[in-house]
Amino acid sequence: AKKLPPHEKQKQQDAILKFADESLQKLYATKPETRKKVEEAVGYAVFDLSAVNIILFVGQRGKGVLIGNKTRKPTYMLTTRAGTGPGLGYREIRQIIVFKSQAAMDQFMVGGSLGGDVSAAVAVGKESGQISVNPYIDVFQITDKGLAVEAQWGGTVYRVDPDLN
Repeated sequence: AKKLPPHEKQKQQDAILKFADESLQKLYATKPETRKKVEEAVGYAVFDLSAVNIILFVGQRGKGVLIGNKTRKPTYMLTTRAGTGPGLGYREIRQIIVFKSQAAMDQFMVGGSLGGDVSAAVAVGKESGQISVNPYIDVFQITDKGLAVEAQWGGTVYRVDPDLN
């Protein structure tokens, strides 16, 4: 991990928190009933998965933050996603993950500051725009075209960002 100068670290943290707040506002505007889910959850995470699509290979790297509703302390995270798919060409993908149990959130944070990896495989619920195979986690994706119901192509790995925590 490279040591960031304090002002650069703060600038990146602020940008991620602003992105997370904007993403939640977009989600609430698109699907108002999600506000209650987020507020009543143990915590939530927001990631920028804006993609670079090359024909049928999809590769994404993004930054995000996980916030526990009790402590309000942000944990900055990184995500990497690889897979194949139809290359839908979204310019912007915002992913919001809502944790309904402490165990689900703890599992997501595996490795803590050591940067352990957690792979989250999610399935798509076409009607709801909500994707998840874990009953204790809801995943929403918003694109520049609105709520995405088919934006998952491959495995996603999330890990704690060693530079920003």
